[in-house]
Amino acid sequence: MAKKTFPVEYAILGLLNDGPLHGYAPRKRADAALAPFWTIATSQIYSALHSMQNKGLVSIEVQLQDDRPARNVYLITPSGRDEFRRWSKNPVRHLRDMRVKFLAKLYFLRRLGDKAGIPLIDAQATFLERLRERVSQHSDLPTDDRTLADLTTGFRAHQMTAAIEWLVECKQRLSQETKGD
Repeated sequence: MAKKTFPVEYAILGLLNDGPLHGYAPRKRADAALAPFWTIATSQIYSALHSMQNKGLVSIEVQLQDDRPARNVYLITPSGRDEFRRWSKNPVRHLRDMRVKFLAKLYFLRRLGDKAGIPLIDAQATFLERLRERVSQHSDLPTDDRTLADLTTGFRAHQMTAAIEWLVECKQRLSQETKGD
């Protein structure tokens, strides 16, 4: 895709992956699905839907109604489904993105089945382990305070360690849910 897709667009693609939505349904579905970790403004949703239509990721079907105005129904296109699938299976590239983007990916993958999120968890843990290794080797942070540079490097490494440990817990929990079914 030539133009980078905004993260809100991926969330909406994930919502549309479950089926068509009309009117205020995208807003209601976003709140019901993502509110614990991601708040998306109504204006962002409709702006993203317009942008995705221009990119060919969603289509609009106008449905006529007897005693009401026609309504727009938003549907995911095959290219939108492919783009969403690509996004949802790739680990996030920044630790700060774990709180929103990673959790959104995990949410949507879980809708496909309990085991669907495990490959993402594994890929994310592997990515963070490699990143932690690179970070812990950095001794050339641009500061004249070497102690602060070391403390900063240690802080980042500890954050990644905590995230990796949390990913292990996630995998164990998902594996237990799968066994319990």
